[in-house]
Parts: sequence; structure tokens; C-alpha cells
Amino acid sequence: MLSVFVHSYSNRKETINLKRLKFYIISCIVLVVLVICNIVEKPTAKVEEVKNTVATKLNTKEKMVDIDGQTIYFKQIGEGKPPLLMLHGFGGSSDGFRDIYPELAKDHTIIAVDILGFGRSSKPMDFQYSFPAQANIYYKLMKKLGYDKFAVLGHSMGGEISLNLTYLYPEAITHLILADSTGIESFQQKEGFQKPNLSVDLNTVSTITDYDKNAVKNRRDDKEHYSELSKMREHRLAMDANEIKVPTLIIWGRNDKSVSWKNGEAYHQLFKNSTFHIIEKGYHAPFRQEPEEFMKYVQAFFEKHAVSINE
Repeated sequence: MLSVFVHSYSNRKETINLKRLKFYIISCIVLVVLVICNIVEKPTAKVEEVKNTVATKLNTKEKMVDIDGQTIYFKQIGEGKPPLLMLHGFGGSSDGFRDIYPELAKDHTIIAVDILGFGRSSKPMDFQYSFPAQANIYYKLMKKLGYDKFAVLGHSMGGEISLNLTYLYPEAITHLILADSTGIESFQQKEGFQKPNLSVDLNTVSTITDYDKNAVKNRRDDKEHYSELSKMREHRLAMDANEIKVPTLIIWGRNDKSVSWKNGEAYHQLFKNSTFHIIEKGYHAPFRQEPEEFMKYVQAFFEKHAVSINE
């Protein structure tokens, strides 16, 4: 009888010990999970904190100006540094460059426009859209801001406008950066090069004011004007590649399905003072897919071709 009692007591003790062991094991697992979660959450919170801090330090001013009867919206980020004009692609806006503003703003005063026909700018139906006309608008914008010389970065259609800007006003451009740019067709002609006579009179440029959505001329929320915008491609300016002498950086996404990287290679062959980089994991907007690699090339380019703010 005593042996049975002892055996029963022993079994109950082992059961209690097993339960305690399980409790300890489960407690340890929960503790480890909590620690890991805490470790993961802190860097995530820190990243968000840094992003918010950078956004605050960017000192972005939203501005607008009427040029040739149309309202142009632009962001002015920073001041007192060499100016960089930024032109986005078809269907986009200045918001598309948000991933690279923080790094660019360290060394540049950024003027990022919403191209006429897009974003917060005017979207007229009766404007004679053309690449030279667009280039002329942003040249006058920069002159109105007091910049006689400036760098320009253009993406896709914005790259083609940048090419027109550089071709028409070579004395104004210090650096040209093309990201997956359209417009190679403009350099395929061997003759017939003519520069349109476009007015650079600043009397057609209004006073620059803070952005007011309700004051934008020809404001619209549809895409009816796209039929007019598309005519730009039908009347491209024939340009002589030998006149693109400014230091030029060409960056392309290897996986671009809209404008092949081979166009970038063609530009590189055409422009004697150019550097060409392919971002292997990039698509049509490599500054969004791989902003760090994109900026590495941009920073190296500006370091190699440095200019002072007064040049």
C-alpha cells in the first residue's frame, strides 16, 4: 500500500515538474518574441523619424508663375546653392522625384516644375505644345528666378525637353542629366538643323507667388488635352548632336520597357562629353526603383564637373 502511494506521489511530482518546464519554455519563447519585435520596431520607427526629419529640413516652397498666359507650378527646395532644374516625364509631376530630393538638396537649390499639361500646372487645349516651346517656358522661369546658368535633370519626356533646352540655350546649361529620356529621333537627321526664334522676353512672365490652386489658369481634372500634347512627338526639332557640348550624364534602367537602354547607349555615342550608366535593377524610372545607386552616379558626376554658384 505504501509503495503504491509513493509511486502515485512520484508521478504527480513529475507531472508538476513537466508543467513547470513547459511554462518556463513558453515564457522564454514569448520573451524572445517580444525582444525581437522590440528590436524590429525601433529601427522602423527610427527610419520613419529620419524620413520625417529630412522632409522637414528640405524647406520646400510651393510656388506658381504665369508664363505666356499659362500657370506653371514648381517646388523650390532650399536656397543659396547651385540651381538644378528638374523636369518629369509624361503623365507625371514633380512629386515623382521625391525619393531623391533629400540627397540632391544637400548640394543644390532645386526647382522642380510640373510641366505644362500635367500635375498642378495649366492644362490648356489651345496651346501650341512643342518641345522647344516647353523648353522656352522653363528657360524663362529660371531667368525670372535670377538664374543665368543652371543644371537640368530630365526624365523621359522631361529628358527630351531638357535636350531642347540645352540645344536652344547652351550658354545657360552647366550640366545635363538624362534619365531614360525620349527624343533620340531628333538626332537621327544629318541636315536641316534650324533653331526656332522663340522670345525670351520676361514681360510675358508674371510675378512669382505662393501656389494657389484656385488661381491656376486652364485648370482641369481630365486628360482631354492629351490629344494636343501628343502632337509634340509629331513635330520634333532636328538637332545637331555636336552642339551638345555640356557635361552630360545618362542613366538608364536595364528593364525599361518604354524606352530601351539602347537609346541611352546611342545618346552616349552621340554626345562626346557624356557618361553612361545602366542600373541593372531599374525600370523606366530608376531613381524610384534604385534611388541610392542613381544618386551615387549623380553625385560622382557633379564632383567630377564641379562649378561654383557664381559660374
